[in-house]
Amino acid sequence: MWRGISLANKCLLLFGGAVVLVVLVALTVPWLRMNTLVDEGQLEVSRAMAASWEAVARDRESVDPAFGATLAGRPVILAGVYAGRLSVEQARAVAEGEPFVREALGLFEASASAMDLQRPRWEFSERQYQYAKAVRVPDEPGGRLEGLVVLSRRSVPATRLLLVNSGYLLSAGMFVMALAVLVFYVITHKLILAPVRALRETTERVREGDLSIRSDIKTGDEFEELADTFNHMLADLSATQDQLRAINSALDLKLTEVTEMNSTLFEAAKLKGDFVASVSHELRTPLNSIIGFADLLLEIARQDATQPDAPPSVAKRIRYAENIARAARHLMDMINDLLEMAKIESGRASLQIERMSLKEVCSGLLGLMHPIADKKQIELKLEVQDDLPLIETDVKKFQQVIFNFLSNAVKFTEGGVRSGRQDRVTLRAERLQGTEGSGAAAVPRVRVSVIDTGPGIDPDEQTRVFEKFYQLSRGHERQHPGTGLGLAISKELAIILQGEIQLVSEPGHGSMFSLLIPVKIDPEEAAVQRLEGKFRGALSGRRVWT
Repeated sequence: MWRGISLANKCLLLFGGAVVLVVLVALTVPWLRMNTLVDEGQLEVSRAMAASWEAVARDRESVDPAFGATLAGRPVILAGVYAGRLSVEQARAVAEGEPFVREALGLFEASASAMDLQRPRWEFSERQYQYAKAVRVPDEPGGRLEGLVVLSRRSVPATRLLLVNSGYLLSAGMFVMALAVLVFYVITHKLILAPVRALRETTERVREGDLSIRSDIKTGDEFEELADTFNHMLADLSATQDQLRAINSALDLKLTEVTEMNSTLFEAAKLKGDFVASVSHELRTPLNSIIGFADLLLEIARQDATQPDAPPSVAKRIRYAENIARAARHLMDMINDLLEMAKIESGRASLQIERMSLKEVCSGLLGLMHPIADKKQIELKLEVQDDLPLIETDVKKFQQVIFNFLSNAVKFTEGGVRSGRQDRVTLRAERLQGTEGSGAAAVPRVRVSVIDTGPGIDPDEQTRVFEKFYQLSRGHERQHPGTGLGLAISKELAIILQGEIQLVSEPGHGSMFSLLIPVKIDPEEAAVQRLEGKFRGALSGRRVWT
């Protein structure tokens, strides 16, 4: 209702309305009193006229006794004055159609002390008075009612006096209201609206960005306190902006430094990647020669050991050759891991999709692990569901992930020789009940898990084992040396295969590493992955050796 109305107009409407109401209430009381005084004066006039009428009637009746009977019940109208005398029976008959006569008759019959009654009324623009006087039997106890003298007349002087009084009161009221509104307008604009406008102008200047302006209101009241508070707020805001400018300048300097550092780090990472790829590639050729000659020396030493006249140094030759071959193969594995990680980070890893049987591939992987497992007296077990479908995926990458799981399981499981129990590594392949996605995009999945009875992994380290170069903090890196890249590579390969890796482990109760992959690779998602890989490779700027 008040939305869109200015404060000045609101004050004018509210306080102006209040002034009008107060003036009207104040003028109503004298107006009513003046009307009462006029009506009381006319009551005396009515009494005098009624008395005159009775005197005339008595005089005529004394001269002509039949005049009283003739006058009873017959009104006399003269100069607009209606006068008549009614008996009680006549008054009751007339009262059925005259409310005033009925009211007067009831009053006079109810109260012996009631002598007369007058009721004023307006008829159009004239003031009329109805008057009734009780006629009682003299010298009778209780003053028995004998009749009524009824008088009805209009009073021009009373009408004029009432209109003049009303006009004076109305003029005085309008003058008082106009004066009150004028005084209120001046006071509100000087004491209330002027400080508000000054404060509004200051806020508009602040909104335009001028924080140096201050409000200069000196009224000695709450407006001045509000202005002082606003000035303090502006001072604090200005100081805060100065601090922010200083901080932004410092941040710009830091940002420039960070940008330069990022450029340096990018170049360093690029040099590191190129160095690792180049050195690793250059090391593979001599390592292959070392491994080949070590195997040749080991084979010659073993043949010499079968001779009857074999010298005692043959055993040392075999041990030395085995150590050389083992160390060379371990170094070759490290180099291959580094090259594989560099290839993945550069976005050069591609998919070679083929159909494969999970049972055949898993059996082949267990066959590769049997020599190491048998040496540590670890039982290898294969659990494959019979209803598994053929899988369309990258067979080599799948084998690499599962082989890493099996290698870690056999490596970190102590085996029957140390623990005195039959440790076991289980390779399990099963169809998942649910599907990935929904509707037409739903794809069935399979889960391939490697379950061991090894030492398990602490919950705090389960999320970190997939980080690059991270190794467990329980001395495993000393007992089982490695690069710490196996699980990191497996995680990246699982993403390339559109799958995921799950880890469930409890210290002292073994671990379960699971690879969840779809039955069929989604070509659209594979294309998106290739684009992401190219973009990542372009950002890294690495050169990959294959």
